[in-house]
Amino acid sequence: MLSALLLACTPTPEKNAQEVAPLPVPPAPPAPAPTLRTEWAFNTQNNQCVATAAAGATALRVTVRREAPIRLDVSLAPQFTHDPVVPLRFVGPAGGWQVTAHQVGKTDLSVTLGSDNVALSHVLVLLSGGTLNVGTPPQAVVSLAIRPSDTSGQNWFDCAREKLL
Repeated sequence: MLSALLLACTPTPEKNAQEVAPLPVPPAPPAPAPTLRTEWAFNTQNNQCVATAAAGATALRVTVRREAPIRLDVSLAPQFTHDPVVPLRFVGPAGGWQVTAHQVGKTDLSVTLGSDNVALSHVLVLLSGGTLNVGTPPQAVVSLAIRPSDTSGQNWFDCAREKLL
């Protein structure tokens, strides 16, 4: 009993006041943007030349008219949310370029390239195939894998060049 009494009177070691807090978990990296494979369609009617690289509801449209700047329009499927101002970055074997598109509708973005040879060269590089990122990686909204155009793309480019002369 005496030993029990002595044990009860013995001070217990205090817990360390500085307990180690668990390390914070780093945020997960954002998921990569989905890549959609597009197919070209070309139209040269109604005094304009329109090239469309589409993958379902998501599409890139290039419109060339006489006495007007070349226009790029991107229509996104509703699940692809974006900011009102979005960079478009194209990279392919023939070169690359970047422009800034502005929201013109709930799911639509647009940018004018100009009506000179530089703008036309952007279109030619695009027709050579590559990847168009809508948004800046790693926060890109979607990537469009654009295959090189064929003979109909070459004929369309002739129409586009004629409109700008």
